[in-house]
Amino acid sequence: MGTNGFREDELVTREVDGETRVFPVVGGRLRLAHEENQTLDLQTEMVNWDGQYAIFKCCAVTSKGQFVGYGTANSQRDARLAESLVELAETRSVARALRFAGYGLEFCSAEEVAHIPEGDPEPQRNADKQPAPAFPEDNGNGKREAKAPSGAPAETKSKPQHCGIGNARATGAQVRALFALSRKANYQGADIGEMLARFNVSRFEDLSRESASQLIGHLQTQVAA
Repeated sequence: MGTNGFREDELVTREVDGETRVFPVVGGRLRLAHEENQTLDLQTEMVNWDGQYAIFKCCAVTSKGQFVGYGTANSQRDARLAESLVELAETRSVARALRFAGYGLEFCSAEEVAHIPEGDPEPQRNADKQPAPAFPEDNGNGKREAKAPSGAPAETKSKPQHCGIGNARATGAQVRALFALSRKANYQGADIGEMLARFNVSRFEDLSRESASQLIGHLQTQVAA
């Protein structure tokens, strides 16, 4: 299981939609980054914290260049870690920045699915919950989560960030992230309208979670450029 240089103890598994998937912990990415770079600079910055929702930005500078990742945590999605939302968001931002730098590029981070108990399929977990905020996650930059009301078809049930997404509407956290990233990328109303037109919607709130995740990744790339 030591895929891409990760050690066995740096990988965790979760069952998502009946499929067992592998996720590396941030410590594994850090080890690989330190081993490959004589100097490694990681700078984190709190973008938002209102007591319920945290956003962190991490800028990772390696021998290959500068890479920016954003991480979020909120009291609904991450209720099990409600006392550590700031730390969780910061850790996720570091994991994502290192992911974009090429350390386990194809793997979503274990910290991004920390809300899914081991052996607990995501559909079961969300079967009777209303839509709740979640940051979605990626391409080399950004992705997700979704929730469905009780009795909804299985295909609309949530999946973890960047590790598979349903077709439900964008979460509140995704919408907030899109507004924040649009401002950071200096997008004006016309720019946002043109971007949304490609998805046949006029508001961030009308995007699907998958589309919102794609836009988050795109905007993160713009902000990092």
